[in-house]
Amino acid sequence: MQVLVLFLIVFLAASLLLRVPVAFGIGLGGAVVFTVYGYSMNSFSQTAFYGLDNFSLLAIPFFLFAGAIMEYSGISKSIFNFIDAFVGRVRASTGTVAVFACALFGALTGSTQATIAAIGKIVFPEMDKRGYEPAYQAALMASAGFLGVLIPPSMTGIIYATASGISIADAWMCTLIPGILLAALFSIVNYFHRIKVEPKVEEPFVISQYVKHIGVSTKNAFWALLMPVIIFGGIYGGIFTATEAGAISALYGLIYYFIRRKTRPESVSGSLRDMMMFTISLTGVILLIMAFANVACKAIAFSGISQQLVVLITENISSPIVFLLIVNVLFIICGMFIDSNAAILLFVPLLTPIADAYGINQVQMAGIILVNLCMGAISPPFCVNVFVTTKLKKTQYVEVVHYIWPFLGCCAGVLILMMFIPGLSTWLPALLK
Repeated sequence: MQVLVLFLIVFLAASLLLRVPVAFGIGLGGAVVFTVYGYSMNSFSQTAFYGLDNFSLLAIPFFLFAGAIMEYSGISKSIFNFIDAFVGRVRASTGTVAVFACALFGALTGSTQATIAAIGKIVFPEMDKRGYEPAYQAALMASAGFLGVLIPPSMTGIIYATASGISIADAWMCTLIPGILLAALFSIVNYFHRIKVEPKVEEPFVISQYVKHIGVSTKNAFWALLMPVIIFGGIYGGIFTATEAGAISALYGLIYYFIRRKTRPESVSGSLRDMMMFTISLTGVILLIMAFANVACKAIAFSGISQQLVVLITENISSPIVFLLIVNVLFIICGMFIDSNAAILLFVPLLTPIADAYGINQVQMAGIILVNLCMGAISPPFCVNVFVTTKLKKTQYVEVVHYIWPFLGCCAGVLILMMFIPGLSTWLPALLK
């Protein structure tokens, strides 16, 4: 137990107090443990290297590159129009469109911050016109922004699969139903927030115009919407693996980008070099975290703490539900303070054998942890998504937090359902096997 405590003290002190980047904080904690307990430093470097020797990790740069292409190719507007065509006539529709546009765009990019920035540029001016409070806009977008992590494919799902040993497909699909459920609940919250101040749509409903509008918007968004269909059709059709799907999505994105640049150059906001630089830098950050996290896990494994934790927890906690409650609290706190990928790599290997001891399905565990980390991103006091949207809307943090509580309540409600109804996480992965 002393090994784990020492590592956490060094890591948290370096990362939170000294503002050392998360990857180096993890590496420093691992190095201190290796030195203090006399573990071989040759093993330190070998563990860091072999931790990245995994074919599945090739999916990370491919999906990041595909997501960067989709972000820079100006598809956010077409996705917004696609969603708006279906629900634009409903009162409080702008917020609803923002929520589902975040979910759909995030599924293409896999990045919370990219989703908030891209969709926010479109919805914020429209919300201003319709009288949405700036602080409420920031709270809504902070909450909706993480939906792309729950709607596959996502980088976080790949990292979780690597840390836990479940398949990438299971790590992706275990959060799809909770993600859709959260999108629906966020839309309901938005509806009741705006229903008293937004007037009814006075323009008469004409079915032919409605259908025509849907047809035009679908046509404009068709090629962007086709990418996830290709990815999941290929994976679950047995045509290619999740890693190969990443390469195919990158190739598809490149073709889409060049066609878009040729036919609608005004909609393209970045060069191929910009996209490659974005992909390289973010891939480097993720892999550096993974390399040092593997070192930390190795040091903890040397101490035998995994087995000690299994015995300690199972002897003192008889209920799997109580254990899951502890997991919820742990990962909500992790989501507030540290990078989600780092939290997964550090704690999931420790908790996996404990979940097995309680007979908890690992796919259910994956869904609960991933939703918890997303909830942590909007949980005060350290809520990274709120910080991002507060800056974008130039509003006060305290004002945004005032509006964030209903969305946190939705997350808590979904997590409780996931604890007592494992099928919310496990049914879809089992169905698609």
